[in-house]
Amino acid sequence: MSATDRMAAHLAQQPRQRVHFDVLAGAADAGDSSLATSPRRRRILADAAQALQRRGLAQLPKDSAGWDYSAQPPLPRWVKRPQPVRSSRRRPVHRAFVQQLSFATTLNLTAADYALLGPVNALLRDEPDAEIVPIADRSYQLFGDEKRLKDIDRHHLVVKGLLDVEAHLRARPAPAPLAMFELGPAPWMLIVENTAAFTSLREILGAWPDRGQVGWLGFGSGDQLIASIPTALASFRERDHPVDTLLMYADLDLDGLHCAQQASHHAQTVGLPPADARDRPLPGSPDRATALPAAASEALTATAWLPPHIAPSVARLLADGLVLRQEALPLPHLRALLTSDAPLLPQLRDGALPADPVGQAHGGLHSPEELSPQGGLQGVQAEPSGRADQWLGSASPQSCPPLGQPSRPAP
Repeated sequence: MSATDRMAAHLAQQPRQRVHFDVLAGAADAGDSSLATSPRRRRILADAAQALQRRGLAQLPKDSAGWDYSAQPPLPRWVKRPQPVRSSRRRPVHRAFVQQLSFATTLNLTAADYALLGPVNALLRDEPDAEIVPIADRSYQLFGDEKRLKDIDRHHLVVKGLLDVEAHLRARPAPAPLAMFELGPAPWMLIVENTAAFTSLREILGAWPDRGQVGWLGFGSGDQLIASIPTALASFRERDHPVDTLLMYADLDLDGLHCAQQASHHAQTVGLPPADARDRPLPGSPDRATALPAAASEALTATAWLPPHIAPSVARLLADGLVLRQEALPLPHLRALLTSDAPLLPQLRDGALPADPVGQAHGGLHSPEELSPQGGLQGVQAEPSGRADQWLGSASPQSCPPLGQPSRPAP
């Protein structure tokens, strides 16, 4: 970077319109350790000042008082940044759109909307049947920037259902693949969101005596899991190993519930197995980690899609500031819970203990009225207890809980 470029960059960051030239000279020195002692320093700075003016980035003093003549060549004592040009508020010129984008003619579009739709319009005009490619590829083709359409699914025209990524942009998402391991031929997949639990379950399932009982083991969490769920279908096809049951193992907290719910919805949209309404606990006696208590309304919303015999007590757990972490079921505990003396899938899917150990840890089930967002948390006291149970769960169209529910293949 030249002295002129360094001075221009520093000048652009100054809040004042008039800037002392010594400040800019210091920026030039900072970028070139040899400049401060160079016999040509003054000439280099003088040339840079003239270059800034030619680029329209600075105005030099017009009278002699604004110049330093103590040596040759003279240097300006200050430079002045030009007044910014005020942007025009004129409405974008009306444009003709292809039939597929005819909705645009009825909307009050912004300049940004036109900037998006213009290249899309040209694509549909010139290549209406263009091959559907990953979004990043289309983004680079249309805008010269592979990340320009990164968040296109959040654009207001897409959210409103007017602009369709596949039909109009001729593109499709290309999320990072879900990490999946084919441990056996059984038609189920268990997705784990925690690295410690994943490592433990991989060790247990990898050593299961009857390999025919073991299926897929996946790893994913948060937004990455939600986005990558569809990629599992390609792996199932490539290995000719589909699944009819999808299970998830996650922390029982607000984030885990919300994430699983969204992952479930995304799974359903791509044809992964819907779930049945059954639900059973994976037994255990972990300590309950303490978190910030959830508001009653928030707890009820997060648990509304859980089975009715479980949802109230899970909501109470969250409202009491308690969560269940997978780390509370370490490797020895998981190994003791999953016994090779019984079929594996029913152990993962159904468990074999009472229907609601979480409720037992709180002294029984609690009704929705006791957790009413209008009335607050009314008169339900959690019994002191050092145990609560972790859960396994299977994905469903309505729910993707950290509680496992079995799934059936879509018709």
